[in-house]
Amino acid sequence: MEKIAVIKIRSNLKKTGAIQTVLKNLKLDKLYSCVLLDKSESNLGMFKVAESVLTYGEIDKETLKKLLMRRSMLSNKKRYEWKEAELTAFVEDLLAGKKSLSDIKVKKIFHLHPPIKGFERNGKKAPYKLKGASGYRGNDINGLLQRMI
Repeated sequence: MEKIAVIKIRSNLKKTGAIQTVLKNLKLDKLYSCVLLDKSESNLGMFKVAESVLTYGEIDKETLKKLLMRRSMLSNKKRYEWKEAELTAFVEDLLAGKKSLSDIKVKKIFHLHPPIKGFERNGKKAPYKLKGASGYRGNDINGLLQRMI
């Protein structure tokens, strides 16, 4: 099953109750935090509601490997130490839906840096279709994640 990377890029202050509920359900409390979810109709509907504060898209294998290698944390605030063969096998199983992050006790939320060289030309407020940062990106989420890791 395909995985979707969801990143919170704007604050939820002065947003509607529906947007705050979606962010609470996704556990996206901090700015520039990322979560991986399955691509399903219910998840896509949630993202659509909070599209003004989120950006999301399909993550590829190489970006997922880099994200897990550099940003995976255990519950006690220690980094998870990966071996190369173990990481490659886990990424393939994760994308196939055979394993999940909770199997190895890694937190489901990844805390990222602001992107190197900033967001797109029109900033965070405009949708991605209009050269902004928020909303659905498709495979272009991988470039943003590479700059934020």
